[in-house]
This record gives sequence, structure tokens and C-alpha cells, in this order.
Amino acid sequence: MTDPITIPKEIPQDTALSYDFLRKEGIELIQKMAGNTWTDHNIHDPGITILEQLCYAITDLAYRMDYDIKDVVGSDDSSSYKDLYSAATILTVNPVTLLDLRKIVIDVEGVKNAWVEKVSQNNSINTGNNGQDTVSPKGLYRVFIERDELVHITGSNILAEVKSRLQSCRGVCEDFEEIRMLDAQPIRLQGTIEITHTVDNMNQMVANILHRVNTHFSPRIYFYTLQQFLAQGKRTDEIFDGPRLRHGFIDDEELLQHSRKKEIQTSDIIREIMDETGILAIDELSVATGANTIKSWLLPLDLSKTPSLDIDGTLQQLTFISQGLTVNIDKALVKALYNQKRTEGLRSIVPLEKRDISIPETSDRNIENYYSIQNQFPANYGIGNMGLPDSVSETRKAQGKQLTSYLVFFEQLLANYFSQTANFKKLMSFDGQDTKTYFNQSLLDTIPGLEDVLVSKENYEKYLQEINVDTTASLQRKNKFLNHLLARFSEQFTGYGMLLQNDVTDTENDDAYAISKKLILDKAKFLQEYPSISAARGNAYNYTQSFWDTANISGLEKRIALKLGIKDYTRRNLGEADKEGFHMIEHILLRPRTAYPFPLEGNYSKNAISSFEAIENTENTQCISNGHDLKKGEQIRIQGTEKYDGEHAILSVSEDGFEIAIPFDESVAGATWQRVFDIRYYVRTSSVYDFTEVANEAGHTFCKADVKKLQVGDQVEITGAQPYDGIHEVVAVHEDGFEIPVPFVTQEPETIGTGRWMQVTAPTDPYSFQLTFVLPAWLQRYQDASFKKFVEHTIQEETPVHLRPSIKWLQKEEMQHFDQAFHTFLSQIN
Repeated sequence: MTDPITIPKEIPQDTALSYDFLRKEGIELIQKMAGNTWTDHNIHDPGITILEQLCYAITDLAYRMDYDIKDVVGSDDSSSYKDLYSAATILTVNPVTLLDLRKIVIDVEGVKNAWVEKVSQNNSINTGNNGQDTVSPKGLYRVFIERDELVHITGSNILAEVKSRLQSCRGVCEDFEEIRMLDAQPIRLQGTIEITHTVDNMNQMVANILHRVNTHFSPRIYFYTLQQFLAQGKRTDEIFDGPRLRHGFIDDEELLQHSRKKEIQTSDIIREIMDETGILAIDELSVATGANTIKSWLLPLDLSKTPSLDIDGTLQQLTFISQGLTVNIDKALVKALYNQKRTEGLRSIVPLEKRDISIPETSDRNIENYYSIQNQFPANYGIGNMGLPDSVSETRKAQGKQLTSYLVFFEQLLANYFSQTANFKKLMSFDGQDTKTYFNQSLLDTIPGLEDVLVSKENYEKYLQEINVDTTASLQRKNKFLNHLLARFSEQFTGYGMLLQNDVTDTENDDAYAISKKLILDKAKFLQEYPSISAARGNAYNYTQSFWDTANISGLEKRIALKLGIKDYTRRNLGEADKEGFHMIEHILLRPRTAYPFPLEGNYSKNAISSFEAIENTENTQCISNGHDLKKGEQIRIQGTEKYDGEHAILSVSEDGFEIAIPFDESVAGATWQRVFDIRYYVRTSSVYDFTEVANEAGHTFCKADVKKLQVGDQVEITGAQPYDGIHEVVAVHEDGFEIPVPFVTQEPETIGTGRWMQVTAPTDPYSFQLTFVLPAWLQRYQDASFKKFVEHTIQEETPVHLRPSIKWLQKEEMQHFDQAFHTFLSQIN
């Protein structure tokens, strides 16, 4: 029974809701501060009367502050909860575990069950090192789908929907190697079942047995409603832990019990049948599949299929007896009853509001409304609505106005507190445009006779407006509120804010104001996008959809961009405009496969073409180059001959050469070829910032570069920096670079170029759980070493711990080439 709502008999003590407490505190303060001049504290004293009126007004303010939070933030429009995320919005996450991925697939209409498995480690691919080395990439999955035969959707449509759902929530550095619809493997039962003579409806009992056995073979995954889970005593965080599903919620324990079957044991079937009421005994039960495969105890299953009960075959092979007599059953009726039972409890899409905890409706409690305390004073004070009669003296009228003026000071404070309470929802909002932290209201229509005591009505209104004008101090207060909201999600912008304000010494100058304003906008944007950047922080982009000049990027990229204050995080050509942004490359997508068959490792040094040959019945040319590692479809650049110079696509390859689409010219002898720099080149290489002479070592050149994990004796390949292009042995490693045994060449910097370098020896596994971030090095913002370091730290901090990030800084021309290469790569794997 619900307890009735009543007014408590006992007044709260020691709180602002207690008038007596406030009056007592006020008198004690008077005694402390004016004990020598104010000794009459009786009720007839005007000062005590004023104190009592103020205490009464404060109890009203405290009462409104004590409203339920839904009333404090409530309003009569749809904005009441716009900054309060619902449970389903903020607690759910995109798939993280294999169980999460399995739920996503089962949630697709037409899927009865599904299994997600890691690709075995013996699934090796060639790394491209002349066919010598192989590697088994991690992070690849296979998805097996059991179709729901009760849902009339074509298999191709189901597969397309599953692929779309999985690609939309693919994990960073993960991919789906195979998504397959499994065929059914019909299984029939053979034997004799003895039943009691008390069974009234034999056909229904047989239908129940068939349903039990088929459910054992192929159990249906059930969805629950929010109310059902709450009734089971599950906590809110448990219910919403996982991906958001359209059909409701799946119990993890039940899902774990329905693992993929590899065999069927007769003992399990016997147990299922014996659980049906009316069964006495089972004689010589066996299971069979196909024409001749009959097993009495254990039937191994075809793992490329899913087991399904063969109803017609079972009804032909299964015999029912009662008291020694064979019982005849109506097979058509049994099948009808069986099909009817199968359709019980079929899932349906649950409306969004029933998959979330509903937030109570609110109404505006008019917290801001202020009623002047002057209307509560005794009539002899001559203030408030009653005022003074015209017959009183001018002196008496002046005294009334004087008291009104005196009380306005207190009333303005009180009225502002009412406004502050009413606008609490704005203080807790992350609307970056509304930066007010102090709220006030005009008393012109509230206090009778106020205009008579004001020097100027216009000045009064101007004064109220000036209080709300944005200043550096007020923006800093707004930043503190946003810091509080960020802390509720265990987030912070401390390092980013300190770097922005690092060079500001005058807190009132334009720079400090602009920085505070930018911080507010960046924090607000981060909070507004938090449901997606929190739930999808480990999600990759969907490479099956449009990706260029769109916001189709990974959750990780989006999160890092917002952490760095980058508003435009769309995937676009960064080299065409001086705008902030970055690219992220997942190495797992660079693995050789049908869509993009080229290996991550490629040699970019120049190689010899010994001769050119005509190809019979074509206008193409065969380029003879022994020992090459090119593949069909790769792009190369030929140099050293006017006829063939330029970029060409490889049409076909052989052991001693490759074919290009250009007419043969017998006048050309030999040339050189080099791979066109593509996305793999930028992933594997790093910048050489400068080449300088090594003191006391005339035959060495110092290459200024980042040298993590580089050791003396390693071989490196330098490209784009003639005359240093080629493969060299590292003879010395320093903190900021390495030395190569090549004499320093004095040339103009623009002639040599900065160039790039990479280790010749390929990493053991260049694909698994690795990322490369490519950033524009030429932007003014990144010229600050501290900020550049902060960017790198943020990337490393935000990247999930199981992933290994690498950071590359490209100059503008390099970025333009990279944009083109990245766009080409994404187009080819789509």
C-alpha cells in the first residue's frame, strides 16, 4: 500500500526550511555584530520585523530548492532532459566481446542463432618478403548464421543485413574474414516410445516431444523486456551492459549455454523425451542423418551445417505403443500442432521507449516567481501594495520611499537567488553557446513604487544586463561547471586547457577571453557527443559505405579529435587546406586479400629492367626484371627511357617480369622501375628531417629522424632524397637520428629533399592490432613542441591498450600524396 503524502507535524530543525532556526541565527548575528548599539530584539522593533520577513522569504526559497530534481530541471517544453542521458543512451556500448557481436547478429530479423569465432592461428598469409615469410593476423573473425525458417526473408537479404550491422560496429584493428549462412543438417529419430494409457491427446503429446527434441538440436534465443529483467532483480547497469538491440534484451547466461553443437548424444535426447508427461519408456532409440548414417549413442555433426529435426522422417521411423499396442497418430495434425508450438514466443521489434527507462514527465513549477516581502509588512509601514494614504505628510511619504529603497537591496539578492535556482538546469547544461553562470530578474513589476525610488529605470535595467555580460572571469566559472560535468563521466580537459592558456599572462586580455570561450565550446561539444564517443570509442569506420568527405570515421578518431579541440573530424583531403585533422590507418585492413591483394611490405628502391619484349597479339610490353616481387594491380613508375617513363599498372606478372599496357618499342634497351608510393609506403616509413655532415667522420652522413627501436647494423631504405636514395647499413644511432656510411653531399636543401626512411627487415607481424596516425606537420598549431607532444600523448592515451599506435608527421606535399593513396586504398577495399 502506498503511504499517503502528508505535511510533517515536526518542523525541520537546523535547516533553511525552519523559520524559527533562521530567526534565531539572525538575532545571534545581530548580537555579535551590533551588540553595543542594538539591544531591543522584541517583535515591535522595525529591524526585527524586517528580519522576520526576510527569514520567511528564505524559507520559501529553501522550499523551492528542496523540490524533487525532476521538478527543478522540469519545464513545460521538450528541453527538460536534453542534457540528461537515458540509461539506454549512456550505459549501452557497441560490441566489445564475442558475446556482444553474437547478440548483434541474432538481433537481425531472420536469424535464429549465430556464432562468432576467432580465425585460427594456422590461417597464414604471405607477408610479401619474396614468399619466404608468413604470418597469422590476429583480430579476424568468422561469423556463422543459423537461419530462422519461420521468418520468410531470403538468405541473401539476411546476409546483407548481418554484414551491414557488423560493419557498422566493427572494432578498431578487427575485421570479419567470413560471414556464412549455414545450411540445415536434417536429423531423424528411430525407435519405440511407450506411453501411459492416461494420455488424452496423443497427437499433442507427440507434437510436444518433437518440439522438445528440435529445441535441443536448435534452441531459439529469447529476448526479454526491460520489465522482465527488472522483475528478475537485475541491476540497471547489468541490464544495459552491452549493445543496444532492437528486439529487447538477451540473457548472457542463456546465450552461453547455447554454444555451437559438434555432436548429438542419444542420452540427451532420451532425457528430453522422458521429461514429457506420459512417457513410460524408450526402446532402442537411435539418431540418423542421410541414408546410411545411423548412430545409437553419438552422432558427430557436420560443422558446416546446423542440426534440425527431420519431422517427416522421424514420424515415419518413430513408433508409439501403449499397453503393448501400437498407437496410430494423425501425422498431418501432429505437424500442424508442432508448427503452432514453434511459433509461440516469436520475437518482435520492441518500441524504443520500452527498451529504456522512462524519465518522468515534468511541468514548470515557476521556481523563479518572486513575491515581494514588502507586501507582507504591517500596514503602518506604508509600503507594499497598500502604500500610504494621500493625506499623510510629505515627510511620511519620504520615509516610506526610504524604507522601500533600503529593502530593495535585500529583495534584489533574494530575487536573484530564485532565478539562480530556477536556472539550475542551465548551469548543469553543456550548451556551449549559453555561458551565463549568474542569473537575475527585474523587480520593476514586483515591488510597488520601485520606479519612484530609482534614479533611472533605464540605468537599473542596464545594470541587470551588465551583470550577465561575458567576461573572462564569468567564462572561467562556466568552465568550472563543465569540468564538473566532465568529471561525472571520469573525463577531463586539464592538459588541453593548460596548453591553451600557457602563453597567456593577462587574464583580462582578448587572448584569455578567446581561449576560455574555445575551451567552453570544445568541452560542450565533447559532452554533446559523449554517448557515441563513449560507447563507440573502440569502433572502426564502416569501409563498406561512403567514407570520404563524410563523418564515417572510427569512434577512436572522433574521440581523439574532440579531445584535441578539432571540430571538423570528417575524413577529407588534409593536404588541400591548412585545417586540423588526421588520418588513421588500421594495419589489419592492409593484409593481402581478394579486394586488396598487395602485402604491407614493399621495396621502394629502384630496380633494373634488363630489357623489353613484345607480347604476341597485344599492344602491351613485357618488362624483364628478375627477382621482382610485384603483384597484379600494383602501380610502378618507370624511369630512364623516354618511351616508357611514367606510372603504369601491372597487368600480369611472371617469374622473370611483368606486363604493362604500352606498345612495344624495340629501340629501348633497359630502364629502372620503382613502386609508386602508396598507403603502405607512408605506414612503413618515417621522415628524415635533415641530412648533415658528421664531424670527424668524412665518409658518414647524419640523418636526423625519430629512431625508436633502431640499432647499429640494421639496414634502412631511404627514398625521396637523392643522392641518398637506396639501402644503407646503420653505423651509429643517436638520440635524434642515425648515421649511414655515405659521404655527405653539399647541395641546396631543395635539391636533396628531406626524404623518408624505413627498416628493410619487415616486422614479425605487421598487421595485428596496429594503427598508424598521420598528422599535418606544417600547421602553425603543431610548431609548438609542447602541443605536438600533447597530441602524441593524447593519441597514445586514448588508443585502447591492446592496440599499438604509430604516429607519422607529414609535410604538406607528402600529405597530398598520402590523401590520394589513402583514398585509392579505401576505394579498393570497399
